[in-house]
Amino acid sequence: MSPERKPMWRWLMVPAALAGMFMMFACTSPGPGSRDGKTCLDCHEQYRNQFNQGVVHQPVARGDCAGCHRRHGLIGGAFLHVEGARMCFRCHQEFAQNLAQARSLHPPVEQGNCRQCHEHHNGPYADLLKTPEKELCFTCHDAALFTRAFVHKPMEDGCRTCHSTHGAPAAALLQEEEQGLCARCHSVSDRDFKQAHADYPVVGTCSDCHAVHSADNAALLKSHTHQPMAERNCVSCHSSPNAPAPFALDQRDSALCYECHQDRRASFSSPDAHAPVAEGKCESCHTPHASEHGGLSRTSPDKLCFECHQFTRFGPQPPDQEVLAGGSTHAPARDGDCLGCHVPHIAEAGRGTLLSSDPDSLCFDCHREQTANKRVAHQPARDGDCLFCHAPHESDGPGLLAKPQRHLCAECHEFVEETLGLPSLHRPFVSGDCSSCHNPHGANLKNLLRRRGADSCAECHGTIETERKLANRHQPFTEGRCDLCHLPHGSSEAFLLAGSAGELCIDCHGEYRVKPDTPEAHANCTVCHHAHGNGEPNFQIREQPGLCVDCHEVNRYWSDGVGHAPAVNGECSRCHDTHAPQDSPAGKRNVALCAQCHDTSARALAQSHRGIKPGPESCLTCHDPHGGPDASLTLPIKHAPFSEGNCTPCHPGGL
Repeated sequence: MSPERKPMWRWLMVPAALAGMFMMFACTSPGPGSRDGKTCLDCHEQYRNQFNQGVVHQPVARGDCAGCHRRHGLIGGAFLHVEGARMCFRCHQEFAQNLAQARSLHPPVEQGNCRQCHEHHNGPYADLLKTPEKELCFTCHDAALFTRAFVHKPMEDGCRTCHSTHGAPAAALLQEEEQGLCARCHSVSDRDFKQAHADYPVVGTCSDCHAVHSADNAALLKSHTHQPMAERNCVSCHSSPNAPAPFALDQRDSALCYECHQDRRASFSSPDAHAPVAEGKCESCHTPHASEHGGLSRTSPDKLCFECHQFTRFGPQPPDQEVLAGGSTHAPARDGDCLGCHVPHIAEAGRGTLLSSDPDSLCFDCHREQTANKRVAHQPARDGDCLFCHAPHESDGPGLLAKPQRHLCAECHEFVEETLGLPSLHRPFVSGDCSSCHNPHGANLKNLLRRRGADSCAECHGTIETERKLANRHQPFTEGRCDLCHLPHGSSEAFLLAGSAGELCIDCHGEYRVKPDTPEAHANCTVCHHAHGNGEPNFQIREQPGLCVDCHEVNRYWSDGVGHAPAVNGECSRCHDTHAPQDSPAGKRNVALCAQCHDTSARALAQSHRGIKPGPESCLTCHDPHGGPDASLTLPIKHAPFSEGNCTPCHPGGL
C-alpha cells in the first residue's frame, strides 16, 4: 500500500486504552434475554436452524444478534449499527491495526467489502468463506494464468502460502519481500541454482523473469523472454558473473539495445519517433528480461500507455477536472488497445501521430460499413477525413464529435448560421441534432436523408402520421409530401411553411388566386381551413356559422333578438363569396340577392312598407342582413316617427 493511502485507515485504529471497554460493550451478548425476557430468536425462530449450520459466526453462535443489528420495534428491518467494514472491525480490531501498517491491501478490504469473500452469519467453509479457498480467488483472478502446463509448487498448497489475504507488508499482498519469500524454498547458494542462472548471484527480483504462479515451460519463465536471457547469455548486456559488480551494464538505455538492434538506430533516432524511442528510453516501455506481454512490454498494454497519456473519461488516472455527462469514448482507446491504431516506435513517412496505416483509410478498417454500399457519401467520410468531425479518443459529446453537431455542420454548410436567425425553426435543427434526419456518413437518399418523405417526419410526429392515414384528408398530406408545404430547417413563416399560406395553396388551387384588394384574413387559407384535412366539408376548421363569427361579430342579436335565418343556419355562402368577399353580391347592396328569398316586386314592397316603394338596392339602408332586435331586422337606432310606425311626416304618400 502506498504511503498516501494510509490515512484512510486511521479511523480503524482504536486507542489501546479504549479497546477493552469497547469490546466489553460491543461484542458481548446482553444475556439470554432482553429486559422483557425475550431474545431475537423468540420472534425469529426460523433463523435458529438456518444460521446454525456449518461454520457459524461467533456472535450468531451465542445468539448475540444485537452485537451487529439494532433492536427494532414498530419499524421492522435488520438494521446494522454501522455499515461495511466498520461493523467487522468492532470485533476484529487486530485487522484495523495491522492494515493501517500494511504496504498493500486486498482490494475488497480496501473498499471495506468484507462480504465479497465472507459470509456474515454462517457458511459451509472455514473462515466463513463463500466458496472453497482455492476457488474463491478465481472469482476475481483469471484461473488460466494459474493453471498452465507447469504450476509453481506453492500453488498446490493454496494462495496463502505466499500471500496474505487482507493486507501485507510487501507489494502484491506478499507475506514478506520477494527475496526472502523465494529463499524459503530456493537456496541461491545451491550449485544447480547458480548454473541455471549462468553463475550470476541472483538475489530477489525473481519475478523479473519467472511467472510466479504457472507457465508453459518447466523453468516457469514468463511467456515472452528476451533472447539473450533465454540463452542465458547475460554477459551480452551485463558484466561477467565474477566481476565486482556482476549486474553492471556496459552501456545505458538505447545505446545498449542498439548493440543488437543496430538496424533500428537511424529510424528510431528520428524526431518523428515516439518520444521515449527518440530519447532512447527503451525501458520506459520494455522490460529487459521477460514479460507475460508481447513485445516484452513492461506491463499490460491496456495500462502501459496510460502511464504517460492521460484522458478524462478512461484510464487509471483520476481526472483533473469534472467530467461532463453525455460524453463518448473510442472503444479501442478506452480498452487500452492503443496498438489497434498506433505503432509503438515510429510510423511510416507521411503518417503523423504514430498511426499504423494511412489516415484516410485507418478508420475504415473497423468502420467500413459507414459508407459501404451507399449511393451518397458525405465528403469527409468518403475522403477518409474522419478527424474533421471526430475526436480520436474521447469527446464531451456523443459519437466522438469534435464539436457540438450544429457548430460542426455549420463549418461547411453556411446556410446553418443564416437559417438560425429565422423565427420558425425545426426543433432537431435548432438543437443541433442534425443526425436525427441525416446520416452523417452515407445514405441511399439525396441530402443524406435517413428515411424518405413522411417516414422521416413520423419518427418525431407520430400522432400526425396516424392522422395522415384517416379518410378525408388533404391529398399532399395523405401522400406524405411534407416537403411541398414545409421547409426542413427554418422559415420566416410559422410552422416551417415554405411561403405564406395563401401563396402555398394557390400553387395547387389556382382558381382561388388571391386578388390584391382581398382582406388579409381571407388571404390566409389556414384561418378557415385545416391544412392537413379533417372530417369537415372543404376541411373547414369549424362548421358555419361558428367559423365566420370567430372573426365577424354578426351574431349579437341571435340570443337576444331575431337572427336572419340563412345566417343563423350557417348558409353564409348563399350571400358571400368567402374567397373574394370584395366581389360578393352582398357587398354591392344587390337587391337581387334578397330577391332569392323575398318578393321584391314594387307591389310587394309597397304593401310591406306602408305604401312606400323603396328604391332598388336599398334593403341594407334599413335592415341588418344577419339579425336585429325584432323580426323586422331593422337597424337598432331609428328615427322617432319611424320607430313609432309613422312614416307620413317624411313620406306624405305613405299610409
